[in-house]
Amino acid sequence: MTIHILHTMKSIFIRVGSALLGLALLILTATGCATSSAGGGYPLKVTQMNVDWKMTAYREAVTAGNLTTGQQERVNATYQAYQSAFQQALTAVNGNLESPAPDNVRQLATELIGMIDSMN
Repeated sequence: MTIHILHTMKSIFIRVGSALLGLALLILTATGCATSSAGGGYPLKVTQMNVDWKMTAYREAVTAGNLTTGQQERVNATYQAYQSAFQQALTAVNGNLESPAPDNVRQLATELIGMIDSMN
C-alpha cells in the first residue's frame, strides 16, 4: 500500500511539474515575442498596407455610390486623424517603416478598418 501511495504521489508530482514547466515556457515565449519586436505589434509598414487596402475598398464603394454622406464624413475624419498620427510616428523614427506602430496609430488604424468593414 505504501508503494502504491508513493507511486501515485510521484505521478502527481510529475504531472504538476510538467504543467508548471509548460506554463513557464509559455510565459517566456509570450514575453520573448512581445519584446523581440521592440514594443510589439505590427511595423508601420504593415499597418500602412492594411489601411491602404481598406481605403481602396472604401473609395470603390464611394465611387459606386454605396455610402451615405455621413458615412463618408466619418471615414474621412478618422482617416485624417490616422494619417496625422502615422506621419508623426514616421517622423519620430526617421522614416523607418520597419519600426513598430505606436499604440495611437494602431488604435486609429483598427478604428478606421472596423468602420469601413461595418459599412459593407
